[in-house]
Amino acid sequence: MDEILASLAKPPAVYACLGDQGVLVSEAVAAIRKALAGGPMAAFNHAVFSPGEESVGGLRDALRQVPVMAPRRLVELRQAEGADKRTLEAILEFAQSPVDTTVLLVSGEKMPAAAEGADLGARFLNAAKKVGLVCKFEARSVDPLAFARARCAPWRAKLGQPAFQKLVELGGEDLDTLAGNVERCAGYVGEGGEITADVVELVCASTADADVWKLTDAIVERNRDVALSELHRLLEDGEPPHKLLASVAFQLRQVLLLQDATRRKLNEREAGVRIPPFKIRAVRAAIEARPVSPSTWLEELAVANRRMNSFRAGDRRVLEAFVMRLVVR
Repeated sequence: MDEILASLAKPPAVYACLGDQGVLVSEAVAAIRKALAGGPMAAFNHAVFSPGEESVGGLRDALRQVPVMAPRRLVELRQAEGADKRTLEAILEFAQSPVDTTVLLVSGEKMPAAAEGADLGARFLNAAKKVGLVCKFEARSVDPLAFARARCAPWRAKLGQPAFQKLVELGGEDLDTLAGNVERCAGYVGEGGEITADVVELVCASTADADVWKLTDAIVERNRDVALSELHRLLEDGEPPHKLLASVAFQLRQVLLLQDATRRKLNEREAGVRIPPFKIRAVRAAIEARPVSPSTWLEELAVANRRMNSFRAGDRRVLEAFVMRLVVR
């Protein structure tokens, strides 16, 4: 990832971000996209293709198209593992003869296996290495503890070895699960706090996600009666308000990620969305019917966190007010 970030000031012609760790692939793609596909002309200078969705001719044309009032354009090929022969030939052709004003970004789990006696995926990667960066994000190359501590950075939270061991004990070393649990814990302890083994036990081992999702669903749907009913049920079951706020905050952020992914026509895995598969369709339908305001939600979350941190015992009134402000907007 450091190599990618260092390259963005003067981006190469090709980036290939591949591996079985979807959360890391998604973060790499997001960093490249943010650097190269932003600005007022982004809609004219950013093209996204997936296997089977667009014609190969469209991909070839996009790779050779001149950018509009910008130094370069970004062309993405997602889900590289599903690319057919003609698609592989198109990106290989570009890697062998790139255009100065186009950056090709290929992402997915891996390149397709050899077929019909030709390994076009391997040939593309070899060509890409000469004109760009090929980054592999695989489980064996990731230090889970360093990964978990990096996830604490936005909160400047501390994570020691005992707490990390408790995280692994409860959720394993799967990076998607680990990232989600760390974010919940960091949201609980707040900015500059310390995630201890006791915090991990409290935040990750009690309330089932499914129970909290009932509350989150009601917030997304702006159903005041159901939201307050679910909130009071969770509180009466003994869940600390501070912990509930952390859990709801995590889920609301996933809803925002899903909304953004839907608008960008990205799949959930590429966008790093951690919503249970059985809930994706219902949540998407809800935000399509009534889109949510990211700035409003994030502002309300920040206010609620500040107020909650003033009441370390966990003042339920802060949580109730937070839910009410979201559902009545």
